[in-house]
Amino acid sequence: MDPKKLLVVLCALVGLACGAGSSAAREQPVATRPTLVQPAPVQRPQPAQGAVELGETVVLNAGDTTEVASKDVSIRFARLVSDSRCAAGMVCVWEGEAVIELALAEPGRGERTTAEVASTGRGGRQSVEFAACRVDLVAVSSGGDQVTLRVSKA
Repeated sequence: MDPKKLLVVLCALVGLACGAGSSAAREQPVATRPTLVQPAPVQRPQPAQGAVELGETVVLNAGDTTEVASKDVSIRFARLVSDSRCAAGMVCVWEGEAVIELALAEPGRGERTTAEVASTGRGGRQSVEFAACRVDLVAVSSGGDQVTLRVSKA
């Protein structure tokens, strides 16, 4: 094939693949949508009540706080800052990212801070260190109202 024609074809394919600059593909008409098989419901861990040990994961609902058992540290899931993840029922080119805000406190020393952590490393950090603790964002629920965090020694 002529190199110029090949280049034109490749450019056309790239243009089609990129769409209009959106990370989500256009929805198909209702008549041609494939039927989706819903997976069996997954048992989700219950949100934490009380303290979490270093090395453990904890599930927090928006506004919930947990204490680190061996440290004078509290962690609160303050809010969902942004969410560019693919919506249910959409076909997406990339996975997107959720960013949350955590409020961290060390009451005994009067220290407080907030930090934003991201579900992927693209738009920000995935963990934060505070008062000799490291908090990693493990997962964000599809609605963004629940997070799973891993707390470990920094």
